[in-house]
Amino acid sequence: MNQINQINCEYLTTNKTIETIEISSEEYESVVRVYNYKGVSFRVFNSKQRFEGFWKGLNDGDYHFNSEIELDHWLKSFTAK
Repeated sequence: MNQINQINCEYLTTNKTIETIEISSEEYESVVRVYNYKGVSFRVFNSKQRFEGFWKGLNDGDYHFNSEIELDHWLKSFTAK
């Protein structure tokens, strides 16, 4: 199982955040960014470039979840490629 460490959380508004999260295991370490829209939409970005592209309308994120439970399950089982 992965270890999850929140590096940073930036509040855009009271119900929109950008979290920088470190995911690690014995085999790897990865940093992802999560855009939390009102607690009902979570977009995960595998790189800073992909995240910046989202704001420019170039992509929708690498993963999308409709609940925090789905996101947490993914974070715990994520395997870096």
